[in-house]
Amino acid sequence: MRGLRRLTVSLAFTIAGVAAAAPLEGSEAAAPRPNVVYILSDDVGWGDLSCHGGSVPTPAIDGLFDTGIELTSFMSWCVCSPTRAMLLTGRHPIRVGTGPRVGGELPADETTIAEVFRDAGYRTGIFGKWHNGDEPDTPAYRAAFAEAWKDFPRKKPRFGLGVNAHGFDEAWVYYGGGGDFFTRRNLRNLGPVTWWHNRELRPDDTGYTEDLIVDRACEFIQASAGKPFFCYVPFHLVHEPLQAKEEDLAAVDPAITDPTKRAYAAMVHAMDTNVARLLTTLAAAGLRDNTIVVFTSDNGATPRGNNRPLRGSKHSLYDGGVRVPTVIHWPAGGLLGRSWNGLCSGLDMLPTLASLAGVSVPIDLALDGKDVSAALRSGGATPVDSMYWAWHGTDALRTQRWKLHRAASRVDLYDMDADPGEETNVAADHADLVADLTAQMDAWATSLAVALTHKPPRIDGAAAPAGDVLEITVTVTPESKPDDLLVVPFATFEGDVFATDHLTVDLTTMPGSLESGFFISPLEYVRDTVEPAFRKGDGIDQFGREQAAGPPVRGGPGTWEHRVVGLSSLAPNNQLGLACVFRGGKSGTYTIRIDNASIRHLDGSTSPIWTDASHSQARPIRNTAAFTNVKVRTVLFR
Repeated sequence: MRGLRRLTVSLAFTIAGVAAAAPLEGSEAAAPRPNVVYILSDDVGWGDLSCHGGSVPTPAIDGLFDTGIELTSFMSWCVCSPTRAMLLTGRHPIRVGTGPRVGGELPADETTIAEVFRDAGYRTGIFGKWHNGDEPDTPAYRAAFAEAWKDFPRKKPRFGLGVNAHGFDEAWVYYGGGGDFFTRRNLRNLGPVTWWHNRELRPDDTGYTEDLIVDRACEFIQASAGKPFFCYVPFHLVHEPLQAKEEDLAAVDPAITDPTKRAYAAMVHAMDTNVARLLTTLAAAGLRDNTIVVFTSDNGATPRGNNRPLRGSKHSLYDGGVRVPTVIHWPAGGLLGRSWNGLCSGLDMLPTLASLAGVSVPIDLALDGKDVSAALRSGGATPVDSMYWAWHGTDALRTQRWKLHRAASRVDLYDMDADPGEETNVAADHADLVADLTAQMDAWATSLAVALTHKPPRIDGAAAPAGDVLEITVTVTPESKPDDLLVVPFATFEGDVFATDHLTVDLTTMPGSLESGFFISPLEYVRDTVEPAFRKGDGIDQFGREQAAGPPVRGGPGTWEHRVVGLSSLAPNNQLGLACVFRGGKSGTYTIRIDNASIRHLDGSTSPIWTDASHSQARPIRNTAAFTNVKVRTVLFR
């Protein structure tokens, strides 16, 4: 474990309902410590499994659910990277800089579940998708990157710590997400092959990704030689691209004729086959009874899959996006043959698995997760009070019974006992409860210091233009319509943006200018277009104004205003474009000035986006029927 040696506390655990202290290592009476195999499927929805009514048979996984303890209220994040960080650290993904969106580099000073188990004498291995950081800096990877992007010489690699730096002895992984199943090239076939053994790039390994993952995981299990192990197997299946092997396609019901549905069904079949391979390897090695096996998913299914009867899907805070099929199975430990409905999540896996295994956790490790092992064994109440998410213009809180969704202009409340499909909003009937749950949400948000884009920031400031300022002039024609938008990019910030950061900018309108209908917004890629990230309900400044509505500068023309907006919906991010966006429907000419566009970080420091002429990245914009005479220049503030 990194840094100074930590004080530790030995957790207690219970076997078959009898409390027992965790055995001391080296004790003659000590029972063998259990192994752990944690299988994290990718984009598998609640209804994708045949034990939950799915149309594709999943007998191996069903067997785990039939004989283990199903965790029927197990929560993830609505995308993959944050869920993985929850498991690895036991800490909220926003707290460790890996949420709410995908991406982010897990910090070096975060203690991981692999380090906790390795310090207890376990062999640790990871086999599959990492997606909690970038590829390590090696000569081979630099060369591969340069070759893959040789037609784009300005494209620079971003390097990460590498998986082994986080406590894994053995790693066969790919970085990022959505890679080709046969070539392991990145999404859209861009960039180099990213398939690694520890810090060795292995671009020439052939085969289907899931086969390579499970081959190596099985080898790791077989090589345990009597030493306990922690084996993390983050599958690639059933994430897009939809690519299946011929033998898996051949196993699909012939009645499924649609090519897309056949490919998805084949991938579900392949996932189950590979789970069976892991279980068979454990059994052949005589390790099945004393291995804790967890099967779960990183988020709900995409619209390609099946989340029924839950509402929503991946990229949604409804339970279809964040409640995932999960089972824990340990015959020797008595975790068998029932279900448990206690609220829990990936946050709780580090302390829970450590407790079950009798592994010491650093006493000063500040976890958001709770040890639910006692409740798992007894079937009793969960110690977890709530789970909190923030995502694209909303945040949500789940307790054992209630789910509260909050957006800029509405609050929805669902009784999850009576309405697990989140169909009936009962907020109007429970005003006191809404107030209590809102206070809990606010406590979470304050604890995480999350800069919500859909709530007014609690920070302010004074405008301080000086020296160079940016001036943008645009004429809006009578032919324009209210839905017409003109996006004028003017700068890019190439640096890390976290969910705790704010965008700050000084701006004014000049005398004679149109006064409203424009706003400053970060940019994001939507399919093959660039669009303003601030849209209806997402981009609320410290005065409570929605940026997409184009609020006027307070004080009128000639008065400078300091504007602050949270950036949680855009984080993590390492290249934030910034633009001035003009709305049509009201003819006339805008002349606006901008200065001190910056990222304000949690510690109060700032990173400039546009503070002087050296930051300008404007490009010519053609006249259209709606907008003409676009000019971007730098002038001296007077």
